[in-house]
Amino acid sequence: MSQAIGVEHPPSFPRVCAAVRVDGRLIDVPTDASIDARFPVYSVTKTFTAICILRLAEEGALSLDDAICGLVPDVELPAGVTVAHLLRHAGGLRDYGELPRYHADVRARPGRPWTRAEFLDSVLTRGALFPAGQGWAYSNVGYMLLIDAIERVTNAPFARAIERYIARPQQLTQTTALERLEDLASCAPGFGSEVTTDGATIDVRGIYHPGWCAPRLVASSVSDVTTIFDGLLAGALLEPASLEQMLTLVPLDASSDIGAGMGIYGDPHSPLGRAYHHGGGGPGYDISVTSYLDLAVGRVTTAVIVNTSSRPGAAHEHDTLLASQLADEGSGG
Repeated sequence: MSQAIGVEHPPSFPRVCAAVRVDGRLIDVPTDASIDARFPVYSVTKTFTAICILRLAEEGALSLDDAICGLVPDVELPAGVTVAHLLRHAGGLRDYGELPRYHADVRARPGRPWTRAEFLDSVLTRGALFPAGQGWAYSNVGYMLLIDAIERVTNAPFARAIERYIARPQQLTQTTALERLEDLASCAPGFGSEVTTDGATIDVRGIYHPGWCAPRLVASSVSDVTTIFDGLLAGALLEPASLEQMLTLVPLDASSDIGAGMGIYGDPHSPLGRAYHHGGGGPGYDISVTSYLDLAVGRVTTAVIVNTSSRPGAAHEHDTLLASQLADEGSGG
């Protein structure tokens, strides 16, 4: 448990941790903390979940066309909602993130998260937004159900799947699931105001329970995260057909080129060419991870983590870092 609990942010706040890889090679970039420092990666966990699901499909343990109600039979959903729909946020499920009650409860009781039943009730009792496959809507509960499926077909906790399909194949040492209140103690300090009744910004470790993230929470480092994304896009983690499925995009809306793949977002027409991304944020931390496939210097993967949820986030720092790094690489620096 952090000694800073209940104390407002120190003079070193905020801190930025960053890593850049070019064709898998780690590039030296300025950073405020060790590239091996551990942080909760929040919704980037969804990319890891999708990799686990796709690997299980490769092994024949499940199919992307399976109805989720067949894999998780205690949840009442239409039979047409499949694993593939949930991976792309196309199942029509709502989210709890917009509910004031959720945020009020996080603030009032940060160490006692909702139960699985409470998360399900907060979404399913309000009905579907659209029939499966006929729209897009971000749903944390959809990914919670995918992890339920992982645990039921493997008869093992989600942490085991992260170890088997993510950490072990790439010999990663900092990437593990966070499950208990005390697990955040292994992470670098992170400062947020979401867990205090008076809005004070404090170190959230030892106060915020990872169980408030229904689709689970993984800790990693920028070194590990760039290894994972770079390996994924280089074809080291999935078979070619699985990777193609993961990167097949459905539009978020008619006005944007950005689309949703399986646990990842893609922009095939970004100013820098094909780009695949996921970000995440929650009490104390904010993260942005992107891989660019078409740059002149090679395949570039960047990860930026900021140890606060109370200031401009990782996406802003990411853009600054990338512009600087491309200038250096282009000049041979």
